[in-house]
Amino acid sequence: MASGDNKVLQQLIRKLGLANYESVAPKATELQRLLEIRSSGGNIGDYAKATICIDLASSLLGFPFDNDTAMKLSGLKKSAYANARRTLEKLLDINKTLGIGEICVQAGVSQVQKEAATLLEAYKQYAGGQGELDFTHPQYATMAVFQACKRQKVKPPKTKLVSFSHLRPAQWSLLEKNWEKFLASGPIAGSAAQQGKAAQTRSGEAKETQSVEAVADSSGTGAVRKHASPEKIEPYQNWKKRMLEKAYRDLEFQRGSG
Repeated sequence: MASGDNKVLQQLIRKLGLANYESVAPKATELQRLLEIRSSGGNIGDYAKATICIDLASSLLGFPFDNDTAMKLSGLKKSAYANARRTLEKLLDINKTLGIGEICVQAGVSQVQKEAATLLEAYKQYAGGQGELDFTHPQYATMAVFQACKRQKVKPPKTKLVSFSHLRPAQWSLLEKNWEKFLASGPIAGSAAQQGKAAQTRSGEAKETQSVEAVADSSGTGAVRKHASPEKIEPYQNWKKRMLEKAYRDLEFQRGSG
């Protein structure tokens, strides 16, 4: 490789904020050399090829990568950049399967990793009857991370995630709709949102039980305080009979006295 190309690579690495990652430059250089041996890279420009080689090197090494800056440096639009990246991946035979953990780290959303793993497992069960699906394809792990971000109200870095998924934008949209149907089909056991709802439900039930118990207690004690016990209340017919007998005795007494 010409020294000029290596100089361009170093400049791009600095502009992408990767200068502190010493292993990026050797890996990107290795990919550039391999690309020169296997193919010219089609009609992709030199700056674009160098930028994408740095992108792929960062991905393989598990380092964060600024896709927005990369697209500006490459001179390509979003769709063209994604297509060029896929082309170089095929030429370089890069088919590494990204897991949820690595996707979360590279996308800067590590806080949703647990939720994403739960969603992916639930989706596997949901989609099990849809035929043979290759869940090792990064599209599923990437979509799980994307949906976990939305559910936890974390802004998902969609451009970066779409590039991780190895899908075209139209394919991503179809997968996203499929996941929306899956998520609408019912609660996801073990998810953060479901656990939060369950906690709220348990808290509500506890408060309701305490309230009912308090009402029952106050009603019970109040009844004792406000009303005499049943055995102290004289039935009306007994009272009436007793009053008549008393009146009759009083009348007999008055007659005897007269």
